[in-house]
Amino acid sequence: MALGLARMIRRLFVTFIGLCILAVSAVVITCSTDTPPTVLTSSEPEQTFVRVTVTPVPIVTPTPAATAITQSQLTTDQLADPVFPDWLDPELNDERPEDELVIEGWREYLSNTVMTGIDVYGSVGDFTVCDEGIILVSDGEVSKSNLWGITRTAAMSPSQWGTVALIAETPGEQNNSGSTGSTYTFATLHRKDGMIMQSTVSSMHEITITRSMSCLELSAE
Repeated sequence: MALGLARMIRRLFVTFIGLCILAVSAVVITCSTDTPPTVLTSSEPEQTFVRVTVTPVPIVTPTPAATAITQSQLTTDQLADPVFPDWLDPELNDERPEDELVIEGWREYLSNTVMTGIDVYGSVGDFTVCDEGIILVSDGEVSKSNLWGITRTAAMSPSQWGTVALIAETPGEQNNSGSTGSTYTFATLHRKDGMIMQSTVSSMHEITITRSMSCLELSAE
């Protein structure tokens, strides 16, 4: 009986050893048959990003065109009505200036003015005279046939040096004997009691002298 037990134990041991060998063999086979994990690669090329600096186009805002504003370049003195100079007034000045100074003084005083009380025909009305002898007719146009001027005639007494003649000149062609134009006096002006008086053949009356904007605009062109 003891012999039978020993045989049974030996068989169990041999069986156990065989099972162990089979288990080890299975582990080795499994490890040898495992394949490394497949690395998936993409066939598409890798995208490369390039940073590009973009300069924005400047936005030009149109500037509204400035409205042309015409501003007068004339001074206050030029716009003011003329003032008769004291040195040209015989009632305020005992010393008699030379005739050339008297003529020039009256011409400067009357230039670029409207004389109300006289017209180009010597009648009562408005007479506009500008620089350089220019006469403006009633519609504001420049007279093509006459120029104005100031003079003293031989009939005027030296003691009445404050009296002058307002003349109109009609230019003409020059020839060997001189100008073919004509000159005539259509008013005599003088200073009296602080007023400018106009003397004609039949009457004497006051005239007013005011600044002519038409003359100033004409000289500014």
